Amino acid sequence: MSFKEQCNQFFSAALPTDVKVFRMAVSIYGAQCLISAVLSALLRCPVFLPLLLLAGGCVSAAVLWLHRRYHNVTAFAIAYLFLLHILMLPFLSIFCENALYDFPVYFIEGIAFTAIILKGWRAIVMVLAEIIMDLYCIDLMTERMLADMASQGGVIDYSYLLYFRIMLAIGMTGIGCGLLIAYRNRLLREEMRKGSEMESRAEQVNYAKDMFLVNVSHEIRTPLNAILGMSESLMDLETDDRIKENAFDITNSSKALLAIINDLMDFSRIDYSDMRVEEDCYYVGEMFDELINLLSVRFSDYNMEFFVDLSPGIPEKLWGDGAKFRQILSTLATGLAKSMASGEIYFTVEGVMETRAQISLRIELCGRGVFRYSYEKQLQEEEQANKAYGDQEGALVKKLIRLLGGIFHIEEKANERIYRFEISQGYEEPKPIVESGREDVCILFYENSIIQGSAFAKVLQGMGLRFCQVSSNEYFYEECVKEQYTHIMIASERYEGMKDRLAQLLPPQSVILVGAGAAAYDDALIRTTFSRPVNCLNMDALLGNRKNSSIKYMQYRGGFICPEAKIMVVDDNAINLEVASNILKKYEAQVLLMSSGKECLNYLQDESVDLILLDYMMPEMDGIDTLKRIRALPIPELMHVPVVALTANAVSGAREMFMEAGFDEYISKPIGLNKFDRMLREYLDRDKIIFTTNKEAANED
Repeated sequence: MSFKEQCNQFFSAALPTDVKVFRMAVSIYGAQCLISAVLSALLRCPVFLPLLLLAGGCVSAAVLWLHRRYHNVTAFAIAYLFLLHILMLPFLSIFCENALYDFPVYFIEGIAFTAIILKGWRAIVMVLAEIIMDLYCIDLMTERMLADMASQGGVIDYSYLLYFRIMLAIGMTGIGCGLLIAYRNRLLREEMRKGSEMESRAEQVNYAKDMFLVNVSHEIRTPLNAILGMSESLMDLETDDRIKENAFDITNSSKALLAIINDLMDFSRIDYSDMRVEEDCYYVGEMFDELINLLSVRFSDYNMEFFVDLSPGIPEKLWGDGAKFRQILSTLATGLAKSMASGEIYFTVEGVMETRAQISLRIELCGRGVFRYSYEKQLQEEEQANKAYGDQEGALVKKLIRLLGGIFHIEEKANERIYRFEISQGYEEPKPIVESGREDVCILFYENSIIQGSAFAKVLQGMGLRFCQVSSNEYFYEECVKEQYTHIMIASERYEGMKDRLAQLLPPQSVILVGAGAAAYDDALIRTTFSRPVNCLNMDALLGNRKNSSIKYMQYRGGFICPEAKIMVVDDNAINLEVASNILKKYEAQVLLMSSGKECLNYLQDESVDLILLDYMMPEMDGIDTLKRIRALPIPELMHVPVVALTANAVSGAREMFMEAGFDEYISKPIGLNKFDRMLREYLDRDKIIFTTNKEAANED
């Protein structure tokens, strides 16, 4: 191997920077010692001087050889600097004639080399030791020089040799320090270049990862949207209830999968090296509703019972980082379920107003049952997983909570574990996620167990609703026939043994099943199935006849009438008005016929209606313009009146266009009787519908 190859191997780029700097410093020191030894021998200095300098060069070579075998940079650096600058150099300076003129320069070189080679407190200690030793040596050299001057009558002979020694000291020190500093700077520039390349490569990898996730998300969403659309369409068809039940399960599972994909995208956007709060306005009710439905699907896989106590008074629009807040809740709840073999999970959210624009959300997740492992073991696993992302400070959830200004608390007992944290969020208006205290609602319910019944009652109490909780079959039979109850709810587990008796007591479409998610029910009694966990959000959707992932409205195969319902039909064609009027006569509804949008608006300023059927293609003011002006009228009730588009436009994308314009539903002409029948049942208030016992087959489109 050539000398150049050996040098390249000795100062290999793969070596750590501190190793290369140490080897270069020792090499410079060794070369200086050997050069000084040769010059001192040529100048016929006392024999001990070149011998000591030669020994210094040999020590440097020995240190380099030993370091290649044992690789301990710090220990070798301290020992080497101590040997040269605490022992050998002071010894030479004391016994060398006129050393005061050139040796202080070597002392400065030693201090500079020490500061470059060592780091931290070791460098400080070694530099201080060298300064103390140097001052002591300078003091001794000064005393000796003064003694020599006194013995020579105050005169010192400044020979050319002394000038040469001074210039040599300055030159060797300057060259040595310059070479070491230049080498160190070159290494720093190389590190900066590599760092820049790694940063650029990391950005490219991160961009590739983001693009991969975006593409994968898009590829998954495309068929998933088709699955959701088809399954929801199946639920609207006149088909067997078992098929509709399966379609309902597919819809909920697809929504859960879509929520997982959203979680994955939110999780991938988190920058672990520089996480920051990205505040924006978000609808907390929608977030909680989606999260609860997702968790209920996940917990069913773990055979966990799930209970939710969500304060209905929380403002519906909050200001904060909703994505990180949702990520915290999802991660905590899923981790808690994975750590349990069986039991129940309680999710509690309480809102406490701090100021007129700030609310404190107090979150509690409690697991009760049999645990597979303790929280400490779970935390260790999370920390090991997070280290892969550069998070060295603990679990990501705790870091996110601290980032949002909260404090995380854990309580753990033998069969119980509780997670608590509290964060502050801003809000723009005090409108709550759920309006409380509806006087027109009175609920009768019969749950399957005491714990489920207590959770149900707590939700109804929080919403300020009137209710009656029964605890036996006979008590339920007595209460269900009373007219005061607007909603009769019974656990699906109890319904099977009671349905024959209830069929004798109750009319069709009068029972709401709670917890029905596995079996299909095609008997006429059932109006709705209502999946657990019961909470203020899905209960409010049930009371308002709105769509929700936990609610399935069953198809009634009998007939109904709505004599108290006022239905307005707006169409510029007299024949179309007559057709719509004839269809509505079947339902005995109060029909209002309007020939233009202007006539419709004039009527609505003084009178109220329950449903509006609005034609799209009308002169002067089309259906979309009419809808916008209806919603703009200063009458609060008109903001919630269902408006259904009637149009001959049945091309692909027409329904999406009308729904985006603000219509509640879309019916194409000619009007299909089955779809019209379903539309009335869905959008008219339940108290305006009277079900009949007509069991004839439904009319065909």
